[in-house]
Amino acid sequence: MYLTREQERILAGEEGWVKAKALKVIVRVGEALGADRLVKIRHAHVSGISYTNIGEPGLKFLEELASSGAETAVYTTSNPTCVDLTGESSLIDYSYLEQQLLVNKALEKMRVKPTYTCLPYMLRAPAPHEHLAWGESNAVAMANSFYGARTNREGGPIALLASITGYIYDAGLHKIEERTARVMIRFYDQLDDLTASLLGLWIGETVNNIPLLELTPRPSIHEIKLLLASAAATGSHALVVIRGVTPPRTYGEDIVDKISLRREDLLKNYRDYLWSGGDYDLAYIGCPHLSGAEMLRIMQSLEKWLWKTRGKMILSIPPIVSSVFARELEILKKKGIEVIVGTCPVVTRFKYKPGLVVTNSGKAFFYLRRLHKLDVYLASIEDIIGAKY
Repeated sequence: MYLTREQERILAGEEGWVKAKALKVIVRVGEALGADRLVKIRHAHVSGISYTNIGEPGLKFLEELASSGAETAVYTTSNPTCVDLTGESSLIDYSYLEQQLLVNKALEKMRVKPTYTCLPYMLRAPAPHEHLAWGESNAVAMANSFYGARTNREGGPIALLASITGYIYDAGLHKIEERTARVMIRFYDQLDDLTASLLGLWIGETVNNIPLLELTPRPSIHEIKLLLASAAATGSHALVVIRGVTPPRTYGEDIVDKISLRREDLLKNYRDYLWSGGDYDLAYIGCPHLSGAEMLRIMQSLEKWLWKTRGKMILSIPPIVSSVFARELEILKKKGIEVIVGTCPVVTRFKYKPGLVVTNSGKAFFYLRRLHKLDVYLASIEDIIGAKY
């Protein structure tokens, strides 16, 4: 691998042995992937920081890095934790609170921003062609597909080491020739949140190459977010080109297959996954985390339409939304809606196992079934809250 003089200085330990070791790992992984150089990154996003995921080995790794003087060299954000940061949830288990706070302390000592959200692009929108080192599958898909930035799906440790060095290997989706769409999918009906999640599930389960989507009319960012999160969860997709959305010249086209889909095809294919109505034990909205605008839209729906409680409802949001919309959170609480901050049910533990769960998120549907073995079904927000969204 070709290294610049600055990179050779880092490897030689001239900026400290911690940074040297971090760069050595980046170089070794890059060489294994066939990279012939490193590229500078502007933003790292560290996933896998939930104690329920990393356990004691992960905590020790972070504490050793922090105690050795490791510090981030670029803007670095952090994924959700395993506890609700409000401390008030009736659903989220707090057994690992002490351990999670130690994880947070180690990250913050290394100057990782205490963002605790899967929406790093909400805090800092990446530019087209900008190199990133992001973990978190839905964030990676948004970075590549919506913003036209360049990042692979990095594991949490690699993203953190890249943040310390400021570099990542030039391989995979960092290279324009690896960003070529080969399967065209035409979807002929307007998307809503349910069909966006179903289309993402279908892409993840069916399409192996980078797809190019033709959608009419243009979907909202809310629908794009749900679609990409579902595709990334079920099929490891890191780039889904969306005509008219993905910035031009950030991808190539070499179409070898064309597929046409309609809403009725998705509803038929996933009929066993759909909520049939009635009562539920838990409704979950917020995977990926809700932005402030999305939370306000839900509030407006509840204010304008008669809403009868069918079961417990839980929303998950980033800490920054909690701080900006503190008054609105109090209103939601009075309506009996629980808002959890800096976490989500996918990366946490429950105090009790809920019964029937409904969600508008294909990603939540996939992971809550797979990881928590819950009885989960998909529905639109409109159907879940019993009002027009």
